[in-house]
This record gives sequence, C-alpha cells and structure tokens, in this order.
Amino acid sequence: MISGRFGRLAPGVRDVLPAEAYRMRKLKDTFSALVETWGYQEVVTPTFEYIENLASEELQEGNFFKFLDRQGHLMALRPDMTRPIARLVATRMKGVTPPLRLYYLANVFNYEQPQVGRQREFYQAGVELMGYSSPEADAEVVALVTEYLIQTGLDDFQIGIGNVGIFHGLVQQLNLSKEEAQNLKDALGNKDYVRVEELLMQHAATPEEARRALDLIELRGGPEVLDKAIELAQVGPTTDALDNLRQLYSCLKDYGVERYITLDLGLLRGLDYYTGLVFEGYSVAMGFPICGGGRYNQLLAHFGYPMPATGFAVNLERVLVTLERLQGPPKEPQPEVLVAWEEGSLAKALDKVKELRGQNIRVITSLAECLPSKARGEAISLGVPRLIYFYANGTSEDITIQD
Repeated sequence: MISGRFGRLAPGVRDVLPAEAYRMRKLKDTFSALVETWGYQEVVTPTFEYIENLASEELQEGNFFKFLDRQGHLMALRPDMTRPIARLVATRMKGVTPPLRLYYLANVFNYEQPQVGRQREFYQAGVELMGYSSPEADAEVVALVTEYLIQTGLDDFQIGIGNVGIFHGLVQQLNLSKEEAQNLKDALGNKDYVRVEELLMQHAATPEEARRALDLIELRGGPEVLDKAIELAQVGPTTDALDNLRQLYSCLKDYGVERYITLDLGLLRGLDYYTGLVFEGYSVAMGFPICGGGRYNQLLAHFGYPMPATGFAVNLERVLVTLERLQGPPKEPQPEVLVAWEEGSLAKALDKVKELRGQNIRVITSLAECLPSKARGEAISLGVPRLIYFYANGTSEDITIQD
C-alpha cells in the first residue's frame, strides 16, 4: 500500500525547477569567479560530522538533523560551514602559512520552522579569512561580500555592521549574570527595544545610566554615530569596540563601498563564537538577512589550533527570492538552434552540432530523422529561433523561424 506521504516533500525542503536552477548556478559561478580573483581557494567538507564538532551553547542539538551511525556514534548534518572549516584547518592545514583565504559553496541544514526565505535545507556561499586579527582583514570580507551582492544584480541592499564588544561592555558595566546577559542578548537580537529598556532599567545603577546605555545601542547611521557613542560609552570593551569600528569604517571608505554600510551599535548575531565585528546584509524585498558574518578569534582554539579568523556566509536561497521579487521570475535559457536531418545525413548534422557548440551556441538535435516540415514544426513548438536541416543529398538549409 502506498503511504500518504508518497510523492510529497518533507517540510522545509523544495525542488528547484530549470529556470530557478539556472539562476542559482549563475549565482554560484559569479561567487566562485569573484572570490578566486581575491585569492580565495575552495574547500569542501563532509555533509555530516560528529555532533560534538558542531554543537555549542547557542547551536543546540534540537536545531540539528541527527542520526546514529552503525557504531552508535551520534552524527549531525552541518548547520553552518564555519565550524567544519575551523575543524578542517585545525586538523589538516596546520602547516599552511597564514593568512588562509578559503571559500565554500555548500548546502546546510537547520531544523527550524519553515517559511518563505527560511528553509531547513539551504545553500550557502561564504569565505573564511584566517590568521590575521586586524580591521583591514575585517574590511576585506565586508568589501568582498558587498562586491558580490552588487554583482548578483541587487542594488538596494545595506550592510549593517557592529561589534560584540559593545554588548560585552554593557554586560560588564551592569554586572549582569550569565542568565541576565542572555536575556539582554535575546531582546537585542529580536530588536525588542521595549524589553531591552526594561532590562536596563532593572540592572542599571541609575535611570540615567540605563538611558545612556539604551541611547548607545540604539545608534544607527554613518560614522557620525561613533562620535555620539564615545560620549555615552564607558572606557573598556565598549570604547575598544568603537575604536575598532572607526578603523574598519575608514578601511571600507578606502574600498569605496561606504554607501552600502550602516553602523548599527545594537547589532548582535545568533551564534556565540563572535568576538568582534558582526555584520548582516539586508534588502527591502526580504524580511530576513541575506548574508552575515563577523570575527571569531576563539573558535579554532576549540579544535586545539588557536588562530584569529573572520568571514561571511551568503544565503543563496534568500538572494534568489530577493531577485525574484525585485526583477521578476527567472527565465529558462532557451536553445538557440535545432539541427535536424533526413535519413543518411546524421554524420554531417552532428559535425555541424559540434562546430556550433564549440562556439558556445546552445544546440539541440532532433532525436530521429524527419521531414523538413516536421523539423520546422518541432522548432516552432520548442521556441527555437533557428533550424539547420541536412538533406540526404548532402546539402543543408539554415532557416530562421518566424514567430
């Protein structure tokens, strides 16, 4: 008996039809071509790992697709690519002189509630720059992701940049417990500033201190917000983070991408390994970030190989949705030529096919000999604008098909 789920897709995954697959392939090819000109080299890691290589305080096992292998080891499908690449570098690339510039194109898996732009399986393109801890290194990855989004055809996006040192400075200033700090982090991550204000009022020494802290983390805009922030911040991790952002912004101006950059002093990302810069990219056509990244100087030490690092990931599924909303549905690439033949002329027809394909012309052939009238009908039905027909006497005819 056939199951009621026979022929259905599981929640959170989807089929990709030819037109969309073609646009996705273009996104991948554009990415690899671009990052290789910046000196990045591709790496590939397994789709699944031992779960201890992937889990952390914030990437809980409940968010994983898990299974047991035949030896009883608990395995998981990778929920991101940064941890697998950190493991790869720490175990396989110790002899490589830094900096390491690595990139990937890979599907990843998160067990979350599916919705448009948020799937359980999705495709990422990203880079990891390892071995240097400097504003210049951070600027390279931000400028690179900016250039990639430009090349995809998006022109309405903005990259919000912040620094987790601002949050850590507030935690230190307010003497928050681990649980209280997590509550504040959750509220900031959800942009719930009413809840943020409540928490600050509860834990600040005075209402004035709470107001200054709230004013600080609500600052967004250009470099002028850094001058305002210095007036509000306490000396320590917060002022160090602001100094780092000032240097980073100066580097991004040198790259010429500052028009795409917004300073967001309340920005936090969901992953727990960030130690400095954090950033996310947004488009008006998508309610979720289309890319994100930051600095993670402690992650490789988890695998026994301390090394500073920074990087980003682009969610290609969300870029596809954004492009469709802005530019309309993708179009399938159409064949440019149909080659057909009479009985006995297949060899000459295939010689022509080879010649045309050598010129990067999209060519299809009839799959059996046919009369000219049938070949013309096939070209019309397929929407092919040009027909080349080979006759049995060795001659051929090049025909333009009229709409």
